[in-house]
Amino acid sequence: MLNFKKINEVAASLLEKAPGFAVSIFTDSEVLFQLGFGVTNTEEQGIDITPVTLFRIGSVSKTLTATLIMKLVEQGLLDLDCPVKEYIPEFRLSYPRAEDTITLRMLLSHTAGLPDGGDLFGSRESDALEKYVREEISKLPFVAPPNTMYSYSNHSINLAAYTAEKAAGKRFAQLMNDEIFTPLEMSRTMYDPLKAMTYPLALQHEKSDDGSFKVEHSFPENAACHGSFFCISNAADMTKFGQMYLSNGKHNGKEVLSQESFQEIFKMQANRYTIPESSIGLCWIKDFDKGINYWWHSGGIGTYRSFIVLFPEHNIGIFTAANNNAGWEIVEEVINQFGSKNDENKFEHKTDWKKVRFACGNYLSVKSGLLSIPFNKDPSIFHNGRKLLVQSLKDDHIVGVDDNGEVVVSIGLINHPDYLMVNGSPSKKIMEPLTKLNSDILSTYFGDYQQGEMVYTFFLDGDNPFFFDGDDKLPCTYLFENKFFCPGYGLLEFEEDVLKIQNAWAFEKQK
Repeated sequence: MLNFKKINEVAASLLEKAPGFAVSIFTDSEVLFQLGFGVTNTEEQGIDITPVTLFRIGSVSKTLTATLIMKLVEQGLLDLDCPVKEYIPEFRLSYPRAEDTITLRMLLSHTAGLPDGGDLFGSRESDALEKYVREEISKLPFVAPPNTMYSYSNHSINLAAYTAEKAAGKRFAQLMNDEIFTPLEMSRTMYDPLKAMTYPLALQHEKSDDGSFKVEHSFPENAACHGSFFCISNAADMTKFGQMYLSNGKHNGKEVLSQESFQEIFKMQANRYTIPESSIGLCWIKDFDKGINYWWHSGGIGTYRSFIVLFPEHNIGIFTAANNNAGWEIVEEVINQFGSKNDENKFEHKTDWKKVRFACGNYLSVKSGLLSIPFNKDPSIFHNGRKLLVQSLKDDHIVGVDDNGEVVVSIGLINHPDYLMVNGSPSKKIMEPLTKLNSDILSTYFGDYQQGEMVYTFFLDGDNPFFFDGDDKLPCTYLFENKFFCPGYGLLEFEEDVLKIQNAWAFEKQK
């Protein structure tokens, strides 16, 4: 039985991290704990948050999109293993013959090889998704060959959403309403921000240096990315969605999703090679931690944060939504109450040094930075310049640990000559020399960089470069050429007057 007094204490403490949030904990048929905390915004028009207050839920949207795709599979309109080109004959991609290979299964499991990305601000027109697939996705560089490894990608889910549009002959938002929101009675879940603004709506907030919260007077909107991270919902509606999953596809006794669809959604599609151990189904991530299994997804868009987590063995689900970075602490409290200390990550497996030597070289990842595996017998590696000891979990899974035995980097040896998985993302072998930066050039990188309402600052403090995102001052590690690593943001690259984050999002330098 959960200790709801402790959960409530943890939730109340989060008002230091966010001005407002909502929480719901539920079973397949009962709401156990559902409350709002704080306010929708800190200015004069702010009101108390309740379970029906609306939030952008970010990438939790992906679980909704995957559910729609499976509904259309059940109806015979889509096939998970049919090349997407069959539904979009004119479709082309930059990787040779990728359009003849990539399937919905690859898109929904993030194994298509497409990069991450997607602008926060874009077109609101009804044909935005169609134009985006034709004009942007077709030109995207691949981060890995199709069907090789897991690589998280908003673009993949947006492409799946467009495939659904083409197969069903309806716009994505209308499809979601007809096939998912209406059957589940999710009456306040939507994609239209103008409609959302007619209901109580939580606004984004930045945290000031003095700890106070300031309203961010912008509301991200890009219709091309509705499928991946733009849904608007609330704790009450997302509880119904989670209960449908805990009820094996039923809502009020009626089947919304079949058992066959559930088996596909929760079938392991790819190993993420992370600590704790995790894998990907169809838009749902499976983790094993403290002796328990759970399925989950997080969401972040602007300063909004959300989480949906299912513990099927305990018949418990959790949804949280906040207007700043808070919510996972409640999930952690539930995991701690359910789980127990375990020794899954004791590194007693004998390291296969043949596989390690096969992987020797330098690897660059847009999310985890630079990994170097030396060509010698020294059982150490270098991650973003930091020397770490190699230990082994399995033949294909090694880790780099610090002097205290803490895991710093988790590496999947996927038996490919050019790629590794590093901290859950692809890392590609690079052959060019790691040229060091001229100190005179470094100063040209400092300044403010902006995209829409978002502003980042890159600056020098003492002898060290830092990245400021409006909330946190983050130390950056210089890698080589024009590249730096920033914890929480990944690879930072400077090209003329542009800052690229993860080679996916571009910000222009302000004069």
